Amino acid sequence: MGARKAGRARAAALSTKARSGRLRLPAWAAAAAETANRLASSKLARTIVTVAILAIAALLIRGELKTSRFADVTHAIAATPPWAIAASIGFTAATYLCEAVLEWRVLKFIGKPLKLGRTLLAASASSALSIAMGFGIASGAAARLRFYAFAQLSAADVAKITALVSGAIFLAGLGALGLSGFGGLATIGAILHWPKWGVAILSAVLLAIVPGWFLLLRRFRGKDPDAMNGRGRAITLGCGLGNWVFQGAAMFVLAAPPLGNFPGFFAAFTLSSLFGSALGIPADLGVLEAAVMGSHALGSAHHAAAALVLFRVIFQLIPLILAITAMSGRQIAKLAHR
Repeated sequence: MGARKAGRARAAALSTKARSGRLRLPAWAAAAAETANRLASSKLARTIVTVAILAIAALLIRGELKTSRFADVTHAIAATPPWAIAASIGFTAATYLCEAVLEWRVLKFIGKPLKLGRTLLAASASSALSIAMGFGIASGAAARLRFYAFAQLSAADVAKITALVSGAIFLAGLGALGLSGFGGLATIGAILHWPKWGVAILSAVLLAIVPGWFLLLRRFRGKDPDAMNGRGRAITLGCGLGNWVFQGAAMFVLAAPPLGNFPGFFAAFTLSSLFGSALGIPADLGVLEAAVMGSHALGSAHHAAAALVLFRVIFQLIPLILAITAMSGRQIAKLAHR
């Protein structure tokens, strides 16, 4: 009996040691992770990286536009057909609607349900303002605190909404990249100078990350679990994917290139947007231009530049003006009631 107990004790000790060994990182990996964490949290390091990326983007844009004149860009803007502008406005509205439905579901999940119409106004204004401000999640939370003041949401509620909405949109963005990869193996392979099988493997890896949305929800205890059951999770992830597809279509249609160019364009568009958001660059300025022009999916450089200018006006500037107007109107109304 004593020998058995001793044997069991040794086995348990070995098992514990093995488990603890698996949890520990090698010294070099732990040091690398700590260094990466310090760099990521350093404002100076992020500023240096952002400035360097913007400088590279400026050089790429200059190289693309060196054969174009300013008059070529203005002529391309003037020549944009009315139906393309109308379609871009429609896709823009669909983008903000997808984000509003996603946010509406999240509000129900955390026990703060609102009418879809009020959520649409608050979510759209918050999104437009946070895009212009940059700094990702931080600006999203600050904007929501302002525009959801009427609902008397706490800072903790806003933090949950921001985390869940941002998580769904980010993971949907990775899924959108994966789908565009499979939809344009040859086109994207030519842009990256990769073989088709390399693009396919990368696309499969990106799609494999998307189910992380379902794991993310386990970290949150919602007051209305039915809002995020299997169907609800699929709807919110679909809204996140729709947000990306409609946003890309809002720019693509302005240049009206061949439809076969969409996968390559969409991959460049989504990647630059994810990258710009991660770095906190306001409106992905410079990064989006460099990626879209560099992909050559929208045709000539001046046609791409014209589409970018119109896109920023339709998708970003007009919603931002409306958001600021709504914010100012609310402040004026508060002052009038005092």
